[in-house]
Amino acid sequence: MNDDDFVAALRAFFDADDPYDGIDRSDGYNDDYRFGPIAVVRGDDGFDDLQVLVEDDGTIRVARLLFDRAWRETSGLDEVGAYAAYVVARWRSSVLDDRVGAGPGSPGSRSGGVGGLEARLLDTYGNVNEIASGVVEVIDESGDLFFVHVTEQQWRGLDHAAGSTAFDDLEQLIDSRWDDEDHIVFFRGSFHRSVRAELPPVRSRLLF
Repeated sequence: MNDDDFVAALRAFFDADDPYDGIDRSDGYNDDYRFGPIAVVRGDDGFDDLQVLVEDDGTIRVARLLFDRAWRETSGLDEVGAYAAYVVARWRSSVLDDRVGAGPGSPGSRSGGVGGLEARLLDTYGNVNEIASGVVEVIDESGDLFFVHVTEQQWRGLDHAAGSTAFDDLEQLIDSRWDDEDHIVFFRGSFHRSVRAELPPVRSRLLF
């Protein structure tokens, strides 16, 4: 199925409003909010997105979610129903309006590039090495090995935007990894858990 056919099938899926389609309706899907027109758009990083207009309690919002075909296949989202469930589960965290106006962190909260991040990781986990440019190897107290992928410029920008919460947010992701998610990668302005170093990030198959 090519992307055009996939989008058409996805549109038909959302329009059908079948209560037995396996979609979680606990957050008000097709009651408090509905999906309107959808279209594939090219992201600035070269990966395709799905742009979705969402009518949310009388307000029209725009959500963009990753749609890249190779990523969908690797993530187990190459079936229309599976991707539809992904859209329902993720759209709220992808609303563009919610990303606007995030102010910078307070002065003095910045930690000085990847070197500063490495020091924070060292304080927390004890065994940390920058094994390549933008790749930090970490061994936690249980002996589990994982990798944090972020350039100095990316970390500076995130630390400036998030301020004192930047490292706390990263640590929360690290602590909530599934067993096969050995990588924390920086993608589209934030960190993500992934089973691989390559972008886009791919979540654990244990979730399915």
